[in-house]
Amino acid sequence: MDQYAPVSETSIGYDVFSPLWGVLELAAVASSRMESLRHVSLAQFVADNREELDDLLGAVRRVGRFSDETMVIFEEQGGWNVERQVTVEYLMMYSGCIESYPPDIGDPTVLRHMVQAGSDLQLATFMHALVSAAAVRGPGVESASALIASAVRKASSLLGIRDERASADVFRMWRVKFLPDILRPDAPVREGFKSAVRQYERALEGLVGPSRGSESAAR
Repeated sequence: MDQYAPVSETSIGYDVFSPLWGVLELAAVASSRMESLRHVSLAQFVADNREELDDLLGAVRRVGRFSDETMVIFEEQGGWNVERQVTVEYLMMYSGCIESYPPDIGDPTVLRHMVQAGSDLQLATFMHALVSAAAVRGPGVESASALIASAVRKASSLLGIRDERASADVFRMWRVKFLPDILRPDAPVREGFKSAVRQYERALEGLVGPSRGSESAAR
């Protein structure tokens, strides 16, 4: 008998949207050339990148088979419709407190450090949320894995990370940060979840590029 309560679509949606909101705020800062938070407009960044964001959201919707009602949460609570400002507190949270508080955000080097660390953290968390959503309610490993790789690539692009290996880098961060705690024998996760995550790990590794072992063998 399953000892875990059903996970709601809304809860899964929030798990996916939270790191994506972080990606957008960090991307808005990155696009401002790290000069000052006073010049950062989340609303303007979203407006300027609406088409690319909509493509990304299309992949997200299909990964989790999310309803219109769930997808509306992303728009209504993202903050850009009410001109919410990007604050030091948000940057501290999204960057994993990489700098001590309060950070000297007047120093472009500090701001850049927070954005870079935050980008790594939020992209890896975004991939984890997508894999988890797909494992619970996705359209199948093959199709969902391709959508996950695409969504992560598009999220990286919003952050200005357009290297062809971006998805592979996020994949490796996701694998070492999240999988050990999920896949250990005593991990308290729903029956079947470990097996599903292992399938996604293999499928994603095949999609985002050769492993470092394969690369070494090819040299």
